[in-house]
Amino acid sequence: MHRSRWGEGLSAEDVKMCVWVKPALVAQIEFLEWAELDHLRHSKFAGLREDKDPRSVVKEHTSEAV
Repeated sequence: MHRSRWGEGLSAEDVKMCVWVKPALVAQIEFLEWAELDHLRHSKFAGLREDKDPRSVVKEHTSEAV
């Protein structure tokens, strides 16, 4: 099985070794755009958001210019 840089191609055995965590902090991330496979392009950490509950955070969708 081919293993890529971004983790596609995880086997069932690999997933068994994964550790799932509960969200505790919310980070503000600045980025240029969403790339293929929902990856951020040119991202950088901009700080922590103490005003947001981690369980309420969802991916924001913006309209693209036509």
